[in-house]
Amino acid sequence: MIEPREATPSGNVLAFLAGALAGAFAVRVLPPVIAQLAGAMRDPFDDLTADHRHFVRLLRSMEESGPDEPVRRTALLLRLKRGLAAHAMAEEDVVYPLLHDEAEVEEEAKQLYDDHGDIKIHMYALERMRKDDPAWRGRVRRLRMIIEDHARQEETVEFPRLRRVLRDGGMTRMAADVQREKSLIL
Repeated sequence: MIEPREATPSGNVLAFLAGALAGAFAVRVLPPVIAQLAGAMRDPFDDLTADHRHFVRLLRSMEESGPDEPVRRTALLLRLKRGLAAHAMAEEDVVYPLLHDEAEVEEEAKQLYDDHGDIKIHMYALERMRKDDPAWRGRVRRLRMIIEDHARQEETVEFPRLRRVLRDGGMTRMAADVQREKSLIL
């Protein structure tokens, strides 16, 4: 029979470090790799369009909420913020550079970045605003209109433009990259 060895202080530290390293790897490295592999099998434009629909639904729920529902408004705002952050990261780091470089539409790509800036300014204002403020609905409505216009531009003009210029391999790579970027927002 093998006798168990006593743990030494240095052994405990090494075991802790090994566990911490394994945990960090599992939490920070694996999700983007797995998402990238899974994303390569999906249509990135369908996923981004589904995001747009989800954001509009959340915004409509926010508009319909009453000033007597500050907790609900806060929860909806946080869901929107998290989703927009992942979506924006994917578009800003993958889609817009492809529009700029592959589709060669520099001004259009810059306008889409500017739209994201406007969206972030409205999000910041909503975060700072009291959730029972009478101006809440108006601010949410303006944000929804900006997002709807932005989504319409992407879905009717820019996404089809990218579809035309990207080859099969380019679409697969883009899909994987979009999923990887989205997975970085935990």
